[in-house]
Amino acid sequence: MAKRLILAEKPSVARDLARALKLRAPSGGGVYEDDRYVITWCIGHLVELCEPHEYDEAWKRWQMATLPMLPGGFKLRPVRSSMRQWRVVKEQLRRRDLASVINACDAGREGELIFRLCYELAGCRLPVERLWISSLTEQAIGRGFAELRPGRELEPLYAAARCRAEADWLVGMNATRAVTLWRRHGSSGQGVLYSLGRVQTPTLGLLVGREQAIQRFVPRDYFEVHAELRTTKSDGERGSGARFTAVWQSPAPPHAKKG
Repeated sequence: MAKRLILAEKPSVARDLARALKLRAPSGGGVYEDDRYVITWCIGHLVELCEPHEYDEAWKRWQMATLPMLPGGFKLRPVRSSMRQWRVVKEQLRRRDLASVINACDAGREGELIFRLCYELAGCRLPVERLWISSLTEQAIGRGFAELRPGRELEPLYAAARCRAEADWLVGMNATRAVTLWRRHGSSGQGVLYSLGRVQTPTLGLLVGREQAIQRFVPRDYFEVHAELRTTKSDGERGSGARFTAVWQSPAPPHAKKG
């Protein structure tokens, strides 16, 4: 029976999977292995989209004339800081003695992207199965392996993840260069990099807007209407009724929804 490759997202997850599946400790080659499974791991992202100059040499220089940079198709490259582990993963994905590969990266959009980029750059053609678990107990892992999903079921999730990654590249690379070059024409922008991003910039805008609102705040006096009230006594009761204090509140606008 041919072995199956399991690709985890983190070394700790690979260790938990190996313990649950009763695989021996790695021999130093970055894999766990027995006669059923081979387990190796990523270290977060091992593969990324190429830099602009790797598409077109003219994009190496920062100049307005080359903007926007719109690649005809996005290329992949290994992340240089984790090249050693990438070589291990690539070697396993290219093995010819395996029946399939199991995507055991985190159950979510980013985990799907991490696996698929490695699979694509390695040129792997093995059938893909998906381990979809949210717990690393032995019971959860055993249940997950008993209910492996065909990889094609997660194609839409991968498409969403790849779209997000490419959108980040397009916005980040083009907007950062455009604003940096524009500001360099002013006296205050010389030598300054203005980093913009699809998520980074609007998030920073929210923080800056809130901070500016706090700094512009001017305290002013306000008044509250308090009334001392007393209920009338009910039939058969003695005394003058209950006393309480009420505070007037502005009525809700007509369009406000009632809870």
